[in-house]
Amino acid sequence: MRALLAPILLLSLTAPLAAQNAAPQPSTLKATHGAWEVRCYGQTDCVMSQLHTRTPETADAVFTLIKPKGLQDTSGAPIEALAEIVVPLGVYIPNGLGLQVDGGEPRAAPFERCIPDGCVVRAPVSSNMLNQMRNGGTAYLIISSSPDKTVRVPISLTGFTAGFNSL
Repeated sequence: MRALLAPILLLSLTAPLAAQNAAPQPSTLKATHGAWEVRCYGQTDCVMSQLHTRTPETADAVFTLIKPKGLQDTSGAPIEALAEIVVPLGVYIPNGLGLQVDGGEPRAAPFERCIPDGCVVRAPVSSNMLNQMRNGGTAYLIISSSPDKTVRVPISLTGFTAGFNSL
Protein backbone atom coordinates (compact mmCIF):
# COMPACT_ATOMS: atom_id res chain seq x y z
CA MET A 1 0.00 0.00 0.00
CA ARG A 2 2.85 2.39 0.80
CA ALA A 3 4.29 2.08 -2.69
CA LEU A 4 0.91 3.03 -4.13
CA LEU A 5 -0.20 5.74 -1.70
CA ALA A 6 2.96 7.75 -1.09
CA PRO A 7 3.21 9.02 -4.69
CA ILE A 8 -0.54 9.68 -4.82
CA LEU A 9 -0.43 11.67 -1.60
CA LEU A 10 2.64 13.62 -2.54
CA LEU A 11 1.23 14.44 -5.95
CA SER A 12 -2.18 15.45 -4.62
CA LEU A 13 -0.72 17.66 -1.90
CA THR A 14 1.86 19.28 -4.15
CA ALA A 15 -0.13 19.45 -7.39
CA PRO A 16 -0.41 23.25 -7.22
CA LEU A 17 3.34 23.44 -6.64
CA ALA A 18 4.15 21.07 -9.48
CA ALA A 19 1.80 22.92 -11.83
CA GLN A 20 4.09 25.93 -11.63
CA ASN A 21 6.87 23.93 -13.25
CA ALA A 22 6.86 22.50 -16.77
CA ALA A 23 7.18 18.91 -15.50
CA PRO A 24 6.63 17.54 -11.98
CA GLN A 25 9.82 16.59 -10.20
CA PRO A 26 10.18 13.24 -8.44
CA SER A 27 10.19 13.34 -4.66
CA THR A 28 13.32 12.67 -2.67
CA LEU A 29 13.70 11.62 0.94
CA LYS A 30 15.09 14.67 2.72
CA ALA A 31 15.15 13.31 6.28
CA THR A 32 13.68 10.89 8.76
CA HIS A 33 12.64 12.25 12.14
CA GLY A 34 11.62 9.43 14.45
CA ALA A 35 8.56 7.82 12.85
CA TRP A 36 8.14 10.58 10.23
CA GLU A 37 9.66 10.91 6.75
CA VAL A 38 10.14 14.27 5.08
CA ARG A 39 10.02 14.10 1.27
CA CYS A 40 10.56 17.01 -1.07
CA TYR A 41 9.86 18.05 -4.62
CA GLY A 42 12.79 20.28 -5.46
CA GLN A 43 14.46 22.08 -2.58
CA THR A 44 11.54 23.67 -0.74
CA ASP A 45 8.23 21.92 -1.50
CA CYS A 46 8.19 19.28 1.24
CA VAL A 47 5.70 17.07 3.08
CA MET A 48 6.05 14.88 6.14
CA SER A 49 4.33 11.54 6.34
CA GLN A 50 3.98 8.33 8.27
CA LEU A 51 2.64 4.99 7.15
CA HIS A 52 0.84 2.75 9.61
CA THR A 53 0.88 -0.84 8.39
CA ARG A 54 -2.12 -3.00 9.19
CA THR A 55 -2.10 -5.19 12.30
CA PRO A 56 -4.79 -7.70 13.37
CA GLU A 57 -6.52 -4.88 15.30
CA THR A 58 -5.93 -1.95 12.93
CA ALA A 59 -5.92 -0.91 9.27
CA ASP A 60 -3.42 0.59 6.85
CA ALA A 61 -3.26 4.38 6.98
CA VAL A 62 -1.06 7.16 5.66
CA PHE A 63 -0.88 10.48 7.54
CA THR A 64 0.69 13.38 5.63
CA LEU A 65 1.21 17.01 6.68
CA ILE A 66 2.29 20.09 4.80
CA LYS A 67 2.88 23.69 5.79
CA PRO A 68 0.84 25.61 3.23
CA LYS A 69 2.25 28.93 2.14
CA GLY A 70 -0.23 31.80 2.23
CA LEU A 71 -3.33 29.69 2.92
CA GLN A 72 -5.91 31.28 5.23
CA ASP A 73 -9.08 30.10 6.93
CA THR A 74 -12.44 31.82 6.47
CA SER A 75 -11.61 34.40 9.16
CA GLY A 76 -8.34 35.33 7.43
CA ALA A 77 -6.08 33.60 9.97
CA PRO A 78 -3.14 31.69 8.49
CA ILE A 79 -3.42 27.91 8.32
CA GLU A 80 -0.28 26.45 9.90
CA ALA A 81 -0.73 22.89 8.67
CA LEU A 82 -2.84 20.89 6.28
CA ALA A 83 -3.33 17.15 6.81
CA GLU A 84 -4.15 14.52 4.25
CA ILE A 85 -5.02 11.12 5.69
CA VAL A 86 -5.81 8.04 3.63
CA VAL A 87 -7.48 4.98 5.14
CA PRO A 88 -8.73 1.78 3.45
CA LEU A 89 -11.92 1.55 1.45
CA GLY A 90 -14.94 0.24 3.32
CA VAL A 91 -15.10 2.92 6.00
CA TYR A 92 -18.45 4.21 7.20
CA ILE A 93 -18.34 7.64 5.55
CA PRO A 94 -20.99 9.52 7.62
CA ASN A 95 -18.91 9.24 10.82
CA GLY A 96 -15.91 10.95 9.23
CA LEU A 97 -12.42 10.36 10.59
CA GLY A 98 -11.52 11.05 14.19
CA LEU A 99 -8.13 12.29 15.39
CA GLN A 100 -7.19 11.99 19.05
CA VAL A 101 -3.85 12.70 20.73
CA ASP A 102 -3.09 10.50 23.73
CA GLY A 103 -6.19 10.72 25.98
CA GLY A 104 -7.37 14.09 24.65
CA GLU A 105 -10.69 14.99 23.13
CA PRO A 106 -11.14 13.45 19.66
CA ARG A 107 -11.74 15.81 16.73
CA ALA A 108 -13.55 14.71 13.59
CA ALA A 109 -13.17 15.66 9.94
CA PRO A 110 -15.35 14.58 7.01
CA PHE A 111 -14.06 12.38 4.22
CA GLU A 112 -13.39 14.35 1.05
CA ARG A 113 -13.40 11.50 -1.45
CA CYS A 114 -12.50 7.87 -2.04
CA ILE A 115 -9.92 6.84 -4.62
CA PRO A 116 -9.01 3.30 -5.69
CA ASP A 117 -6.42 3.05 -2.89
CA GLY A 118 -8.55 4.38 -0.01
CA CYS A 119 -10.71 7.16 1.40
CA VAL A 120 -9.20 10.60 1.93
CA VAL A 121 -9.60 13.30 4.56
CA ARG A 122 -8.00 16.64 3.77
CA ALA A 123 -8.34 19.27 6.46
CA PRO A 124 -6.52 22.12 8.18
CA VAL A 125 -4.92 21.22 11.50
CA SER A 126 -5.74 23.70 14.25
CA SER A 127 -3.01 25.33 16.30
CA ASN A 128 -4.41 23.55 19.35
CA MET A 129 -4.15 20.13 17.64
CA LEU A 130 -0.62 20.93 16.41
CA ASN A 131 0.43 21.74 19.97
CA GLN A 132 -1.11 18.49 21.22
CA MET A 133 0.80 16.58 18.54
CA ARG A 134 4.07 18.36 19.40
CA ASN A 135 3.66 17.38 23.06
CA GLY A 136 1.97 14.01 22.66
CA GLY A 137 3.19 10.46 22.37
CA THR A 138 0.59 8.88 20.09
CA ALA A 139 -2.14 10.18 17.80
CA TYR A 140 -5.04 7.87 17.03
CA LEU A 141 -6.98 7.83 13.78
CA ILE A 142 -10.50 6.72 14.65
CA ILE A 143 -12.10 4.93 11.73
CA SER A 144 -15.68 3.60 11.67
CA SER A 145 -16.49 0.44 9.76
CA SER A 146 -20.20 0.72 10.67
CA PRO A 147 -22.34 3.19 12.63
CA ASP A 148 -21.33 1.56 15.92
CA LYS A 149 -17.93 -0.08 15.31
CA THR A 150 -14.63 1.81 15.35
CA VAL A 151 -10.96 1.02 14.93
CA ARG A 152 -8.19 3.13 16.48
CA VAL A 153 -5.06 3.33 14.35
CA PRO A 154 -1.99 4.51 16.32
CA ILE A 155 0.32 7.08 14.73
CA SER A 156 3.58 7.64 16.59
CA LEU A 157 4.39 11.25 17.36
CA THR A 158 8.07 10.47 17.88
CA GLY A 159 9.97 12.99 15.76
CA PHE A 160 6.82 14.99 14.95
CA THR A 161 8.15 18.37 16.12
CA ALA A 162 11.52 17.97 14.39
CA GLY A 163 9.82 16.82 11.18
CA PHE A 164 7.31 19.67 11.22
CA ASN A 165 10.00 22.25 11.98
CA SER A 166 12.04 20.97 9.00
CA LEU A 167 9.26 21.67 6.51
